[in-house]
Amino acid sequence: MRERRSRSEAASLVRAPLLYCLLAVGIVFFVFLGVKALKDRKADAESSTTPITTDTSTVQTSTGAQTEPSDTQTVPTDTETFVSETTEAVTTAPETTEPVSQMTTVDDSYFSDALFIGDSRTDGLVAFSTPGACKHYSGTSQSVYKIMESTEEAYGFKGLRSLLQGMQFGKIYIMFGINECGYPTSSFAKKYREVYEEIRLYQPDALIYLQSICYVTQARENADSTFSTANIKEKNEVIKVLANDVDTFYLEVNDCLNDGTDHLPAEYTGDGVHLKASYYKLWHDYLLTHAVVNEKHPWSPAGGGSEAEGAQIEHP
Repeated sequence: MRERRSRSEAASLVRAPLLYCLLAVGIVFFVFLGVKALKDRKADAESSTTPITTDTSTVQTSTGAQTEPSDTQTVPTDTETFVSETTEAVTTAPETTEPVSQMTTVDDSYFSDALFIGDSRTDGLVAFSTPGACKHYSGTSQSVYKIMESTEEAYGFKGLRSLLQGMQFGKIYIMFGINECGYPTSSFAKKYREVYEEIRLYQPDALIYLQSICYVTQARENADSTFSTANIKEKNEVIKVLANDVDTFYLEVNDCLNDGTDHLPAEYTGDGVHLKASYYKLWHDYLLTHAVVNEKHPWSPAGGGSEAEGAQIEHP
């Protein structure tokens, strides 16, 4: 009997630890489940209150390649504003203005209030194909570096600066550049602009025509690369930027003096640079078909009384 009780007590002692272990494992398991449930509930709560702000611009993938946003991405809440602003930006065209002036064809009476300024090429134009009753201030080897300091007398005025201050012209034609081909384009551009701005200062109401530097023949270029077409074109570009197509216009005279290879036709010249007398008419005719007429500078064919409107005004 005693032996049986001892055996029963020993069995009880063995089962007790096992029960405690099972109980402890159970408690730990239930605690784990409770903690997990709390975390899941908290995550659900946060996801329901935090907005998704995925950028709708190009998405960068993990490989570095760019892809378009997918259809499943959430668009920001200001989509309506964004779309309307974008649409307005795309559909609203920039303001444009109608051209102030338009090139037209005139006759020689158009030049009755014109002043031609330039070098020996301008001398040739006036001498062999005089554009109407124009006036001119030009000379051999003249350049933008010397013209404003010149003291040659013309029409009762000593020097170009004095002439521009003493008389008012309706149109002013400028051609410089062939004698400046040996100068750096940056230096030429700076000086040409200075001359243009001073002329404009003295002649605020005149139409100013900036004529391109004319090409030389292929043979002349071959003999001296200073006069290369590339150099002339480069310098013409810095002249062209001064034209605003309102009161200052660029005229590409090479359009009428070109052999098709951007050179002066050999038959037009004796020295490869200056035109023969009979070919100045081509330049003259080009100017007649590239004239600006507008409300501020009216013109009508010869005999229509336009010469009085454009007469030069001498200042006292």
